[in-house]
Amino acid sequence: MKRSIKRYFNMVEVALAMAIIAIGLSSILVLFPVGVNANKAAIANNNLADLAEYVLGYLRAHYAAKWTSSGSNSFAGDLSTSYPEAGNDGVPADVTSGWQAFGSTNGGTRLYQNTGAGSGAKGVFLFRQMSRVEVDGETVEVPDFSAIVKVWRDNTFNFSIIDMETNHDISVSGISGIEKYLAGLCMEISWPAEAPYANRETRTFRFEIFNEAYENIISDAATP
Repeated sequence: MKRSIKRYFNMVEVALAMAIIAIGLSSILVLFPVGVNANKAAIANNNLADLAEYVLGYLRAHYAAKWTSSGSNSFAGDLSTSYPEAGNDGVPADVTSGWQAFGSTNGGTRLYQNTGAGSGAKGVFLFRQMSRVEVDGETVEVPDFSAIVKVWRDNTFNFSIIDMETNHDISVSGISGIEKYLAGLCMEISWPAEAPYANRETRTFRFEIFNEAYENIISDAATP
């Protein structure tokens, strides 16, 4: 009858096994922050598109409401012709002083307008997507996504349109008084709003809004 021989792990083998496990775990743990940051970036990019469309709709509606058939627009005066400096400081997560809310602040999505008196201040907005969480039996609001939106005018155009009567191209850059029926706007979105401007991510867009009420576009286009 053979006698069974018991073999045990020595300390060297145990130490090597623990070292291998530690290396494997550390490699896996490094991926967690990467995954969290990637998830945050995906959420931010998704909110970014919705936010740009949301603010664009607001601007388009106000431009359309204020534009007259003669081409004047009182709303344009609220927007600077250069990049506005307001909103570069971090906005505290629980303070909105200096900002005027659009509508009710009870919902999860909120838009505020800067109330500063500086040049272009009215073209600076604060956007927040809020969540409510329970902390020590109290409901606390936490911003999931917050951004500063800056809008300014840029009536520099360099493209052509087609005259429907003559079927010829007309250079927009050569039309006098183009701002009567066409407005160029730049929009910068930077986030998170709680951080100083230098520490935020930014995206910049440019778009045009047309004055559908203007009556003399063809006659103006024929007079460069």
